[in-house]
Amino acid sequence: MARRRFLAGAVAMALAGCSALTPRLVAPEVVGTRVRVAEVRLPDVRLGIELDLRNPNARDVALDALDASLSLGGEDIGRARLARPVTLPANGEARVALDVRADASAALARLGAALGAGRPLDYEVRGTLRLADGATYPFRRRGEVPAGAAAR
Repeated sequence: MARRRFLAGAVAMALAGCSALTPRLVAPEVVGTRVRVAEVRLPDVRLGIELDLRNPNARDVALDALDASLSLGGEDIGRARLARPVTLPANGEARVALDVRADASAALARLGAALGAGRPLDYEVRGTLRLADGATYPFRRRGEVPAGAAAR
């Protein structure tokens, strides 16, 4: 009986030691964003978001979900989700595209004000990355939609 407990303890310690040798994942990063007006079809507007994701790990990482919200000129205008899982290559980058459908009156009011002033429109994309293992990582990126790009 004592021998079985000893063996069970030894196996448990060996397994614990193996898990300690597996390096922890470093959080994937959102390293670039682009926002553009994709389509205006009243009463909606569709905006495209491209996110460049970097995987700093020496192994591929499966991204199961990405939930994001988009603000234009400080006003929340819509939400977006990853359409299907993505694998981020080891020590590499991947680009994901998201669509945001928004009420045209809110989005176009912000775009119109920026165009009228001849200035770019500030945006913020914030959300959460969820890996296949369930780990979640928040992100936030800010940028500008150039006045000329907003008119296209």
